[in-house]
Amino acid sequence: MRELKKAFEAKHQGVTINLTSGVSRQLAERILKGDTCDVFAPSSPAVVDEDLMNKKIASSGTDAASWYVIFSANEMAVITAKGNPLKIRQVADLVKPEVKFVRVTGEKDLATNRTIEFLKKAAALEGKAELAQKIIDGAMVDPTKPNSVPDTVRAVREGKANAGVVYYSAAVAARNDLDIVRFPASVNLSDSIENAATVPGTAKNAKDAMEFVKFLLSTEGQNILKETGQPPVVPAIRKGNVPAELK
Repeated sequence: MRELKKAFEAKHQGVTINLTSGVSRQLAERILKGDTCDVFAPSSPAVVDEDLMNKKIASSGTDAASWYVIFSANEMAVITAKGNPLKIRQVADLVKPEVKFVRVTGEKDLATNRTIEFLKKAAALEGKAELAQKIIDGAMVDPTKPNSVPDTVRAVREGKANAGVVYYSAAVAARNDLDIVRFPASVNLSDSIENAATVPGTAKNAKDAMEFVKFLLSTEGQNILKETGQPPVVPAIRKGNVPAELK
C-alpha cells in the first residue's frame, strides 16, 4: 500500500492518501460505528461479505458496503534472520532447540488461523504432521499482548526471534533485513488468501476513492502489486453492485 500510495499521489496532484493498518475485522467494526474511511482493503473478501455488506452504519440508514472487488492474492511464508544462520529450510526445522519461533496470535487477526493452517499443511507435506502442534505450542507468546504481523516481523528483524510466519507481502516489504523461505502452493494458502477493496458508506472523498480502486485494477497498479509480493488477480473478481466505472 505504501508503494501504491506513492504512485497514486504522483499521478493525482493535491491528493494525499492516509494509510491506516490494522486487523481487518477490527477496521470493519470502526466503519460500522461510523468512522470515516474512503477505501477499505481487507485481507479477506469474507470481511466485506460478512461484516459490511448490507449492514447499516450506526445512526445512519447508509449501507456500510454494497460491493467489492478482489484485486490481489497472497501466501504464508517463513521469515528468518538475515542470512538464515540457523539454516531453516522447512517447517520441521522450526522445532530445533536453538530456534526461537514467533507467530501471530491476535484472536481477530486472520493471520492467526492462517499461520496454524499453514504449519499443519506444511508439516504434513514433509511427512511430519505431528510436529505442527509442537511448533504452534512452542511459539514465543505473550498472553497479555496479541502478536500482529508487524510485531512478528519486528521480532525477527530485531533478533528477539530467529523465525516467524507472516504474509509473503510483509516479508517482501522487509526483505532487506530478513530472509524469506517460501513453500509450495499446495500448502502456502495462496489458493485462499485474497485481498479485496471497496468504497464504504462512510467515505468522504468517494470520487478520489473510486479513482484509487481503479488504479488498483490498472496495469500500473498490478505491476506494483507483483513487485511487492501480492500477485494481482486478473481479471479482478467483482461482487455486488459494483459501479459501472469499475466494470
